[in-house]
Amino acid sequence: MYQVSPQDNLFLHMESSNTPMHVGLLCIYDQKTAKTGQVRFKEIIRTFKTRLHKLTPLRLRTVKVPFNLDYPYWIEDPDFDIEYHLRHISLPKPGDWRQLCIQVARLHARPLDLNRPLWEATIIEGLDNIEGLPKGCFAILTKVHRAILDREIGGQLLAALHDLDSGTMTQLPDRPLTVERVPTGVELLSRAAVNRVKILGSYAHVAQRYALPVTKGLLKNCLTRKSCIRYAPRTRFNERVSFHRSFDGISFPLDAIKAIRDARPQTRFNDVIIAIIAGGLRTYLRAKGELPDESLRAVFPVPDRPAKTNEKRVHHFSYVFPRLFTEITDPLERLERIAAHMDRARNQSTWLDWQIADDAAKLFPNTLADMSLKAAVTYQTTRHAHPLFNTLISSVAGPHIPLYHVGARMVASYGLDMIYDTVGLAHTAFSYNGNIAISVTACRNMMPDPALYMECLQQSFENLQHAVMAEEPVEEGA
Repeated sequence: MYQVSPQDNLFLHMESSNTPMHVGLLCIYDQKTAKTGQVRFKEIIRTFKTRLHKLTPLRLRTVKVPFNLDYPYWIEDPDFDIEYHLRHISLPKPGDWRQLCIQVARLHARPLDLNRPLWEATIIEGLDNIEGLPKGCFAILTKVHRAILDREIGGQLLAALHDLDSGTMTQLPDRPLTVERVPTGVELLSRAAVNRVKILGSYAHVAQRYALPVTKGLLKNCLTRKSCIRYAPRTRFNERVSFHRSFDGISFPLDAIKAIRDARPQTRFNDVIIAIIAGGLRTYLRAKGELPDESLRAVFPVPDRPAKTNEKRVHHFSYVFPRLFTEITDPLERLERIAAHMDRARNQSTWLDWQIADDAAKLFPNTLADMSLKAAVTYQTTRHAHPLFNTLISSVAGPHIPLYHVGARMVASYGLDMIYDTVGLAHTAFSYNGNIAISVTACRNMMPDPALYMECLQQSFENLQHAVMAEEPVEEGA
């Protein structure tokens, strides 16, 4: 048993029926590569059962301290039931891409049960009419709460459930699984009393660490009359989100993205991804007659490797807030501006470092954080707040070799992210086996037509590819 970290605790506090704090991965498989040419649900259950022992976080659930007087604790669930976390559905005929996207959006909109281990997987059959995929494919949509997910756990989950060829057989664990006794309220309150004394020291530590830098920054901004906060223009994606979600995805050849990167000096792979998304957003909002004159902004998580910490699990992510330069009509110029801006952001103090976020979370007692977030949702304070960014963009490097699940070859994969009030649009770029898929998770009220947005992303990619290779400006519209 160990305590939930301050950052992870914020994800638990932000959880609501409209804003579930989980992310997802949609993997599509061709079952014809399996030994019998068909994969049965019981085989998938057996694979999860025999390999889940490698992933302890998927057996953890939270135990709250009475009256929320301290951060909750993770314990290995004594009542863990693997079959509760595995669901099985089938698409109605004809089983096309649109039906799959609608079903995935519905499943992703449903919150996880916070009284159980925070994940679930749904097997979706009947993918019989999707262009570019063989008939009879099935998909697995895995949802994992952000409080237990980091980059290492995500990679371990992908590795544990897949093989490098279609003939590998699953093996039973060579040791029994361990569970823990649920602590009593008296035990948790005793721990909370001890932690209250310890946390007083953290206030002094945080004050010592940031007092001088913050004071210097405020004085500098006052003398130069510059604001340290740069707001983003308000768009349709920066309102209160509803319960409903929309989802879609589009794939591009990985070599084509690399060719664009290699053709422009000082440009990185993620700069190209951001530029494609920026062009897509510009085209989409312009078609709606809602393109702001000012550049849109995004938040982009960057993995970090900080100094060693005593915490068992801390999310080592920093955040950078790039401008998207959506006011620029030429995609080549936009790419160059994004690359230069991202380069400065990586080397200057425009990061929100993981340590800063963790320290900030420590300053708020658990009861105060809970009350503040609930009050913000109740009184819809986000409606009156100016957005700091318009969308979330994340990039995940997946394996560049084919993977197999119960002998079925994975033919495509798409990521799903969480959205919340003022940030109703999230992009996930996931690379796998020579392709990179850019998928979107959005509030359905804000993006009711994700297929149109996919066309905008395709057009943005083609415009950028043509501009880079031809070295000619391409006007996307004034």
